[in-house]
Amino acid sequence: MSDSSTEKLFQPIYRNPKSVYHRVVDEIKKSIFEGRMKPGDRLPAERELAEMLGVSRTSVREALKMLAAEGLVSIRHGQGAFISEQDPDEYLKRFASHLPVNRDTVLHLFEVRKVLEPQAARWVAERASQADIQELASMVTTTREQLGRLRSGRLSLLAGHDSNFHYRLAQATGNTVLVRLMHSMLDLLADSRSRSLAIPGRGERSVDEHYEIVKALINRDGDEAAAAMLRHLEDVEEQVVAAWRQG
Repeated sequence: MSDSSTEKLFQPIYRNPKSVYHRVVDEIKKSIFEGRMKPGDRLPAERELAEMLGVSRTSVREALKMLAAEGLVSIRHGQGAFISEQDPDEYLKRFASHLPVNRDTVLHLFEVRKVLEPQAARWVAERASQADIQELASMVTTTREQLGRLRSGRLSLLAGHDSNFHYRLAQATGNTVLVRLMHSMLDLLADSRSRSLAIPGRGERSVDEHYEIVKALINRDGDEAAAAMLRHLEDVEEQVVAAWRQG
């Protein structure tokens, strides 16, 4: 093989600093949307955050500047960076609109989810322990009760519930490959969730649909559990697509 053809086989591996700090921005936004960080919380120090994310302190510093420019983070001299304090729901709506979401990727994700998750629900109905099913039921009941009391912070609660419900259901199947697949899709799921929860009433509707899935699981009805899961995913997808068209 000639030297010229060998050169075309491989390209240099390098990281564009801009792409790195944009990924840092996305990670911080997602941590807030998933409820892991809340308005007023102090972010880890630059060095610690850089170590957590496996990037340079320069990338972290640039990311914090971008977040500050968007009004999502406030930098206090000598104290560090803090998540901006404002109404939690308005805050979540604001930065959800900033999350970069590729429409084709989200639609492809729904294609995969509509194959995997109805079957996952069927498996849970057929073979999960009573304790696993009871835990899923309690998650829905607790979220409903909390929604009844909350006037603010509802979106953070709904985001956390949706993430936990679907991931915990996958774990309840006992299928370790499925759990690994779900774990690999967490970033894509967060992007999809940000789109759906920005739709008024969508989060509450999802909790109601989770309740229908849980009822089928309690009855050990695999067919209905799968059907309820499929209806849920199709409903979310339909509303997300409609919101895109309106936007």
